[in-house]
Amino acid sequence: MSSGHVKDTSFLGGRIPPEIESMSKNLKDVDQELFRKILKAVVSALEGKDSRETLRSIAESSLVPQDRLTHIVAGMYRVLSEAIRIPTASLKQEAFKEDLRELRIPEDFITDFSSVVFGNRRAALEAATAQNDPHLPTLEDFKWRVDVAISTSSLSRALHPSVLMQMKLSDGNFHRFEVPVSKFQELRYNVALILKEMNDLEKKSILQIQD
Repeated sequence: MSSGHVKDTSFLGGRIPPEIESMSKNLKDVDQELFRKILKAVVSALEGKDSRETLRSIAESSLVPQDRLTHIVAGMYRVLSEAIRIPTASLKQEAFKEDLRELRIPEDFITDFSSVVFGNRRAALEAATAQNDPHLPTLEDFKWRVDVAISTSSLSRALHPSVLMQMKLSDGNFHRFEVPVSKFQELRYNVALILKEMNDLEKKSILQIQD
């Protein structure tokens, strides 16, 4: 049995986002002082603050062309937003750094990225990201009962049981619907099948982030 270690999947997934590829190419000749100024502005933007004036000031005072700065800002934003969405229990700091090294990002810049993702401002970034991410209402309450139609205009439904369900969502809305028992069993089967397939996928090492 081989004792070699198989590298976990990148925190960016199987395909590197084009913004990050472009960023890595445009970081050439960018000094650390300029990098940190841009990084600070990007972090502020991720926290929900207006950083347009700061970025405009950076562009006006920098020798780096504005189109290159645009690619750098977009790539930084994507790197941080992707990393912040992964729990620190799953994303290891050294693995994060190694992923950035493979993109040929300078080591000093990797250290700065890491200090944001794993540093004191992470909690604020996580909270802002969770608030700004699009999301659907969650399920707060669910009730159901089995009913039998005794009087109905459709003879095909007479005395056939059905499942009545009511859902209360986090936005305060109620949804009520009725399905035949046969369709409910079909739904139950498909949900169980999906859960099994998800469990099988989680067992595949290629999809695991954590060591």
